[in-house]
Amino acid sequence: MARNPFKVGDYVLADDPFNGRAEGVVMVIDGRSMGLYAINGPTDHYLYYDCRTVRFPD
Repeated sequence: MARNPFKVGDYVLADDPFNGRAEGVVMVIDGRSMGLYAINGPTDHYLYYDCRTVRFPD
């Protein structure tokens, strides 16, 4: 299993073919899955991404 290099509070950019692109703050980590509070997404829930599709912004 791949290790998740992110921690709660990190500002990240996620790009996934199913969920689309989002940038936001990591709020939940569950193994390889992470919930983002997206700044350009819905405000009432988190968007979940696999940690392999998430990176730190340039």
